[in-house]
Amino acid sequence: MSAVKGSDKLKRKKQKNKAENLLLIISILAAIFLGLVLSGNLYVDSLLNKTTRSKKLTDEEAMVNQSVKDQVKDHKIINIALFGSDNQEWNEWTNSEMERSDATKIISLDYDEKKIKITSLQRDTLIYIPEPYNDYDKLNHAHWRGGPELAIQTINMNFDMDITQYVGFSFEALEKLVDLVGGIDIYLTAQEINQKDKDLEINGEAGTYHLNGHQAMMYCRIRMIDDDYYRMKRQNNVIMAVISELRNENPIRLLSIADEMLRYVETNLTNDQIKNYITTIVSFDLKHIEQMQIPSEGMNSILKTVEYNGFNPLYIMKNYQKLVKDLHKFIYEEENYEPSTRVMEIESEIYKKFCGS
Repeated sequence: MSAVKGSDKLKRKKQKNKAENLLLIISILAAIFLGLVLSGNLYVDSLLNKTTRSKKLTDEEAMVNQSVKDQVKDHKIINIALFGSDNQEWNEWTNSEMERSDATKIISLDYDEKKIKITSLQRDTLIYIPEPYNDYDKLNHAHWRGGPELAIQTINMNFDMDITQYVGFSFEALEKLVDLVGGIDIYLTAQEINQKDKDLEINGEAGTYHLNGHQAMMYCRIRMIDDDYYRMKRQNNVIMAVISELRNENPIRLLSIADEMLRYVETNLTNDQIKNYITTIVSFDLKHIEQMQIPSEGMNSILKTVEYNGFNPLYIMKNYQKLVKDLHKFIYEEENYEPSTRVMEIESEIYKKFCGS
């Protein structure tokens, strides 16, 4: 009997040891997995920390209108301003070097429909820039007058938007990114190849060409052969071509590209927000990014061109309320959006000051 008890005791001890060993193995594996996650997270943070950061904006600081928030509250859509800056110039209003936002776009992350939309805003549109400038000017001068914060306030005030977040980059950064993805394929018209404004260093007929970074930047900045609406389209062509190339890169290469590029980026997004957006949009339809230009009718939307404070041309639009309605119809798919009182007052003051009516 005692021998049987001893055998059972030994068996239970072995089972206990096995359970403890299994538990130890599971604990070690869990620790290794957690370590990989944490080290990966730390590595991503180390990359994101290379960006230039500015302060987060509240709705009040960004001048988001309460009536706008009320009308879009049923949509799960995040709007982020994208500023592509050209050159730095010293100016007396800010007593510093500020860049003009040569490209002003709104990136809309639509969580309802799982898609991304890009809206390009016409940079020469005459709008009202709030404090500290408090005057009328070109839309792209808002960034020059007071950096991304004033540019966001200006967009929200004139277009009834709810933007508090932004990403900014220079066209020099775009040039480097194109080179890092090995160049991009762009269809060039005969006019674009032969124009004298920006030298693409290409001889030939209309067709698809593989552009390096410098050529892509020159292509983006062509302006003499047509108008700024075509220029915005060329900018979007480059953006979409770069996105197409990035889709084909493996994760290790993408991290390498991020390591090179993030130092050229300025944003007020936190690391956690960026990581959340990146992990979320993986489930989005990235092959069909919708695009729109505001005003949607291009040059036909312009009532008249004026010079103001030494700058020319500034485009006075035929209908500012329609710009706002078209923008909300595209982003929110709202057919019956009603522009705010603030937009209507700005429109009225513009016509009174510049059109005498």
